[in-house]
Amino acid sequence: MLVNSSKCKSEYHNLIVSTYKKAEKVLDLPKILEVNVVFVNKCKIKKINRLYRNVNKVTDVLSFPTLLPPDQVGMGLIVDKISKENFPFDINYETGNIFIGDIYICIAKVKSQSKEYGHSFERELSYLALHGLLHLLGYDHMTDGDKKIMREMEERILSEEI
Repeated sequence: MLVNSSKCKSEYHNLIVSTYKKAEKVLDLPKILEVNVVFVNKCKIKKINRLYRNVNKVTDVLSFPTLLPPDQVGMGLIVDKISKENFPFDINYETGNIFIGDIYICIAKVKSQSKEYGHSFERELSYLALHGLLHLLGYDHMTDGDKKIMREMEERILSEEI
């Protein structure tokens, strides 16, 4: 999976690439996917959250999928449907990969949540990057049942060896 990351320390980029390789393995994803990961501050993520979700507060991660219907509510898994044939207009012709969306991560929230939850910065960053990726693939947590499925998948992927 190609990960484009802006304003990103190389160790953050490498950690996210490693996490996404685990997701590729567990979900049997095609290796032709591309995602943008953008690191932002609290002010920027609050502004994006307010603009696109009408929620006026700081959040940790936001995902903007390109392959899902804009009115998608709840789970709508597309993992088995991703191919160049099914998404010919989502191919980045510079790379040949299928662009699946943008993920915005607030680094300040990564830092505070890692302390709050008692684990490392790296574990929290991996989790949020993975959480965002799963949203791009149609996972959601609007119902208790969907939340359980998504959380189990997150833990399964994070515990995977590559």
